[in-house]
Amino acid sequence: MRKRIAAALTGLIVLLTACTGTAEGTIIPSLRETIGTQQAPPAFSFRGGIGWNMTPEQVQTLENVPMTVRSSGDWSVSVAGSPVQVSRFTADLVFMFFQNQLKMITYEFQSDGNTLNYQYLVGALCSVYGDRHDADPAVIKALMDQIYPDRYRLDLITQPHSWTAPDGTCIYLYYFTANAFAILYTPPELAPQGGGTYQTNGL
Repeated sequence: MRKRIAAALTGLIVLLTACTGTAEGTIIPSLRETIGTQQAPPAFSFRGGIGWNMTPEQVQTLENVPMTVRSSGDWSVSVAGSPVQVSRFTADLVFMFFQNQLKMITYEFQSDGNTLNYQYLVGALCSVYGDRHDADPAVIKALMDQIYPDRYRLDLITQPHSWTAPDGTCIYLYYFTANAFAILYTPPELAPQGGGTYQTNGL
């Protein structure tokens, strides 16, 4: 009886050793290969497939609406000639370029005083980009001052929220006057330093 038990235990040890060897020979290398081939987050894509660093000509081709262009030094601005559809609303659409590369985009909405419209857009942005965070009005003003110096008054930037897309693109929603609000998109390199208000999952 004891011999049978000893033989059974010996067989079990041999089997476990064989399984371990198989695992080391096939599973572990495949994990190492997988780690080396993890893909970067998908790049941010705006309406019609527009992406960061595109030229005004590329944006114009994809947007396919008449635009007026204004240049000032390294910055240039392309404004859609008529309001565009955004969610269930219409807005003025503005593309901003630094040295001919797309660096910021805004939708500007006129408010009719119905705060439910603003809250609707908060919900719509959350459904696309996840949880919202409080944004710093000074960051929004500093971004826009690069193109429109002193257009925004800090005390009028209210209810600012922010989201972060998987690639690091920042999206801001805020009032900039009592009767107008905007959605501002900026690429990862213009994200505020220091952070603390952005998603950090996985870090």
